[in-house]
Amino acid sequence: MFEESKKAAPHAKRLTAVAAVPALFVLVLSLLCRFAPIGAGAMYVVSNEGPVHVSEPVGDVFLTDGSAGLVSRTSGNELALTPGLNVTVTNQDQQYTTVSQEETLSQLLERLGIRLSPLEMVSVSFPDGGVDVCISGEFVFYEHISTVSEHEIVYQYNDKRPDWYEAVIQEGCDGEYTEVYEIIYQDGQRTARQLIDVVDTEPVSTIIEKGTMENFANNDDAVSAISVNEDGSGVITLENGETVTFSSTRTMRGTAYTTGGSVGTRTASGTAVRVGVVAVDRNVLPLGTKVYVMSNDGAYNYGFAVAEDTGVRGNTIDLYMDSNRECIQFGVRECTVYILD
Repeated sequence: MFEESKKAAPHAKRLTAVAAVPALFVLVLSLLCRFAPIGAGAMYVVSNEGPVHVSEPVGDVFLTDGSAGLVSRTSGNELALTPGLNVTVTNQDQQYTTVSQEETLSQLLERLGIRLSPLEMVSVSFPDGGVDVCISGEFVFYEHISTVSEHEIVYQYNDKRPDWYEAVIQEGCDGEYTEVYEIIYQDGQRTARQLIDVVDTEPVSTIIEKGTMENFANNDDAVSAISVNEDGSGVITLENGETVTFSSTRTMRGTAYTTGGSVGTRTASGTAVRVGVVAVDRNVLPLGTKVYVMSNDGAYNYGFAVAEDTGVRGNTIDLYMDSNRECIQFGVRECTVYILD
């Protein structure tokens, strides 16, 4: 593709090619202008409406897109201007301003007393409803030839997350290898083309975290309903529409703990302590048991958790929390523990 460059000589218009084909450009261009013979050796016409890509442009008239990229050339023709537009004409070191009339570009230049030599070219752009005209004997383009490398999608599996859980933890993007060529046109003819830069961007993978734990939910997933069958089993329905089944319930003494002092950062199962881990007497609840815990006074809903730690005796469930303040606030409460399938 072509794009503007800051390397242009003081009196040279530097343009770059783009490759896209919106059909709207043809329609809008036909509404903005019509063509007839012109005296200059070549003419650049810039439209802000979008590019039409031609891989091998030929002819005396140059068409470019709104970013000043060369996208097409055709035979020598003239441009009819829409009346009432503010026009700025730059010719070497001189600048002229006027308002367009019912006239062609050649007629406008003649009205301003500007005569083009066969070696001069004209660039026309339409910024913010006006017209900018630049006259020069040389234009410089920057052609970008690119090859795109598609990025990969990588899944990171987490056995602490429910199997329906997916979250993008890194947005990916494609890589691109680009060669930049400088192309010089003089009197409408290409006189030079050379490789001046290579840009090589590696692709970045999209990383998606995916849960693998069956019949489970995240600790803080909101619950919309709990239904209990006659045999004590039942279904917990989440607000997101997912469901979790349980085989039984039991009333347990609930306490809370956190790290610090004699409490380390690893559980009896070897995992890291975190919200969603509970400590139990393994003779009451085996390690690895999945549970849903809520206080019977309705004031506290601990949520979904896994029995991964020990350190309590009997019918007690110790809930891990992030701070001493939370533990003190929770205190000791009677809890209903749903034993998940």
